[in-house]
Order: sequence, then C-alpha cells, then structure tokens
Amino acid sequence: MPSLPRPVLAAALVVGLAAAARTADPVKTMPPAELDQALLAEVKAGSEVAKNLQHLSDVIGPRLTGSKQLERANNWTAEIMKKYGLENVKLEPWEMPYGWERGTASLKVVEPDTKVNCVVAAWGWTPGTKGKITGPVVVLKVATRADLDKYKGKLKNAVIMTAEPAKVAPVTDLNYGPLPPPKKVEPKTEPKDEKKATLGAVFAQVQPEKKKEAQPEKKDEQPKRSTFTDDVEAFLVAEGAACRLQDSGKPHGLLAVSGNWKGTDRVPSPNIMPRLTVAHEYYAMLWRLANRPEPAETRVEVEITNTLVPGPVTCFNTVGEVKGSEKPDEFVVVGAHLDSWDLATGTMDNGTGTCSVLETARVVAAMAKKGYPPKRTIRFALFTGEEQGLWGSRKYVERHKDEMPKTSIALVHDTGTGKVYGFGVHGQAKVKEILERELTTVAAGEGWKGIDMGGVFGSDHQAFHPAGVPGLACRQDIDEYRLTHHTQTDTFDHAKTGNLSQAAGVLSITATRIANLPELLPRMTPFTRPKKD
Repeated sequence: MPSLPRPVLAAALVVGLAAAARTADPVKTMPPAELDQALLAEVKAGSEVAKNLQHLSDVIGPRLTGSKQLERANNWTAEIMKKYGLENVKLEPWEMPYGWERGTASLKVVEPDTKVNCVVAAWGWTPGTKGKITGPVVVLKVATRADLDKYKGKLKNAVIMTAEPAKVAPVTDLNYGPLPPPKKVEPKTEPKDEKKATLGAVFAQVQPEKKKEAQPEKKDEQPKRSTFTDDVEAFLVAEGAACRLQDSGKPHGLLAVSGNWKGTDRVPSPNIMPRLTVAHEYYAMLWRLANRPEPAETRVEVEITNTLVPGPVTCFNTVGEVKGSEKPDEFVVVGAHLDSWDLATGTMDNGTGTCSVLETARVVAAMAKKGYPPKRTIRFALFTGEEQGLWGSRKYVERHKDEMPKTSIALVHDTGTGKVYGFGVHGQAKVKEILERELTTVAAGEGWKGIDMGGVFGSDHQAFHPAGVPGLACRQDIDEYRLTHHTQTDTFDHAKTGNLSQAAGVLSITATRIANLPELLPRMTPFTRPKKD
C-alpha cells in the first residue's frame, strides 16, 4: 500500500477516531434515582410487550417441551434479542430422555346409558390406550401393598379412580384478586406455605414436598415418587387396567394438565399407565355413579392416542447479554420459562414472563446504547423444561457452574399477568436489607407491598439455590391465574399488557441496581425448620 501524505493521513485519522466515537460511546454516569426514572421512561416510550406476546401466543402457539413449536420460539426469541442489541445471543442445548406428543382423548359413559361425553385431557408423558376400551369404573381403596391383593384378577380394562372429588368452591367465593400479605417469617427459617391452591395446584407458587432434612440435588435425576405409588402403578399395568382418572380441581369445566418423564431412560418405563385429567363436574359425576350400591355398575368407553417419542430429545435455553462496563465477568440473571402446556396458547404460563423479560432486555440494552450500561453483565435467559421439573434452569446452572460464584442473583417472572408487588427473599435477611435500600423508586410505585422473608416456590429461580445464588421470583397479583393456569383458557385475551410493562420496569430497575452494587449479593444460606414447642 503506498504511503499517504501527512495531511491526508491526519485527516483520515480524525475521521477514523470520530467514527469510533460514534460506534462506541463513552460510559456516562447518572445518579441511581435518575437512572431508575430513565429506565421507566424507556419502558413507557417504546414497550413491545403486546406485540411480542401476541406473536408468541397466536403465531407460535403452545410450546410443549421437546416440540418443534418450542424450538421455533427459541429461534424467534433469539432474533428478538439480537434486534434489541444483546450480545452473545445463543441457544444452549440440553437433553431430555424422551419426548411426548398429545393425541386425542375421549371418555364416554355407556352404563348407565346416558351417553355423556366427559371433558378430559391426557396427562403429560403418559401413553395411549391402543384403541377404544370399554370397562368398569373402579374406585381403588388401598393404603398398603397388602390391600392390592383383593383386586387381583378384577381390573382388566378398568378405569381407575383413587381419590374423592376435590372441594371446589364457586368462583364468586374465591379471592381471584391480589393475594393476602405474606406472613412474617423469622430469618433462617423455612418460609411457611403462604398460599393454598383452592382450585388445584398452582405450580408456580406451591410449597415443595416436605422432607426430614434438606438433601443435595443429584444431577439428571428427578425427585423419586414414593415406592408405594410406583408399586400401585405397576400393579394396575400388570392387571390390564385401561387408565387412571384424576379430578382437574377447577370450576366450570376447566382442565388442568401437568406431567413429566420418569427417570432418565431413553425409553419410557412399561409401568406408566394412560392417565386423564377430568373436568371437576364430570369427575364428581363418575364418582357418584361408581359408588352406587351393588349390583349397579358404571362402565365407560375410553380412547387416548398419545405418542411417546424415544430419546434423547434436544431442547434449548435462549440466552443473551448486555455486557457489564466494569465487571463483565460477573452476572445478574433475569429469566422466565419459555415452554408451556398445550391445551391453549401458553400466554399466561409463561408467555407473560417471557415477554416481560424480553422487554426488560430491550430497555437495559437501549440504556446501554445511550451510554449507561450496567457495571456487571445482565444475562437474559429463557429456560425450557420448567413445566417438567425446572430442567432447563437446572441445566443452565450445571453448564455455567464456574460462573455461579460470580452470579449475584437470578430474578424470575412466572405468575401470569398481574402486577409485580414485591419479592420474597427465601429467608435471606441481608438480601432483604439491600433490596429495601436499593428499590426506593420501585417502592414508590402503586400497589408495591415490599420485600418479605418468605418465598415463591416451583419456578426456575429455585434451580440457583443449591449453587448458593439468591434466586427470587416476582410476587404478583394473582389476576385470574388460578383459572388460566395449565388450562384451555391460557390465551392472549386474558393478558393485561400494561401490567407486563410495569413488570419490565420493576425488573429493569432491580437488575440494574443489583448489577451496579459495589459487591455481589451475599450467598444463599440453607433453610432450617423452626423447632416445635
């Protein structure tokens, strides 16, 4: 290359420096309270929550773990992150042992001859019936293994009921608005169950199974069901029973589904039975019919056409970052689960959380472009496999285990469309003290109830606890969540996108404040149960 005259070279250097300045603005400073307001202004000025949530719900639709629709959602959310200017956007793979595809499910009463078609749906990761089966409805009354003997040879093609109908109060008698204020819990004690799910299990906020003492999690292993439960299931399969029924536990014909795979084998266990969740009103009817005095018999025709897909099946978490300006190798994680159940479009569980996190990413990235990046890296993660046992977030923690000591907190949004009104810190008094000091702008917002010592259970933030990372889920107004959760009404028309923009404001401020702290948050300490008097 020929040498340039000095004046030309100097001019080229000036132009080059100016171009560099335009592409990499210097980091600016702003008082924290003013930065809070700037983040809120960014949400207000350009929120894309409604547009993103409608696309995710109506165009992509339900996102069952392992499905092509979920992979489409992974790719779409990655493109959205790139559009917003996030760095290191990637799909991080993990494997599940085998997949599942929902088919059809029907249950018709044939004796007495009412021809009533019950409202039913298959339980996830359970097989089909291999054709139509007509058989008796049998109420199984067993408390010990010995009790099974009296049913030997009597359950061929039987449809099994094992529990009385749930106690479902009328909708008008239930509090479907904000939850009551959380009870006070002393530091270093296990938070009490602050919400009883009166309309079936609200998976995002339920107390975990009680144990005598905390047990370390084993990699790639689901918590095992009781041995007796396994024995009952194996007995029913061996006796040729057609399927099991369970009460959906919700009003007005709503169906609630759940389910996961058992173990890590690539081929499903032969001792898993077909299983249906039945709308409460129909389950109660079948229970009454099945408990009539002999010789009356209740018979039904059942057919389920699910498909179990041999594994392993590859799934993905969508991950992207806004790089920290001072400590890029330290992290704040903001996340939600992208997967959903498949009776509807997966809007409230958890398209709402997904799009609140995407909006938070847009806002934080926009402020970084204006010269106000966080001091630590804020990583945005959309986990999958949450509905089957927090698998995606557990795999994230495993993949990033070397970063866990440098991860300050994991924040998760996962309870529908209600406004965020606080955080429960799972007994971490020092974390509570710091957040109360930092979130003054958030605390001034309408409806804010504050930081409490309790906790939200059953979502991806818990996967971070064994690694010592404080994991918090947003406390939210319940706002129809008990009705839409895992049901056929989990659709876009129930979403309140203004509330989701409010959530993005809370998450943006909280994540940025924590990212800008002088030190990482204190490490998570284990809970101990309070002693009984």
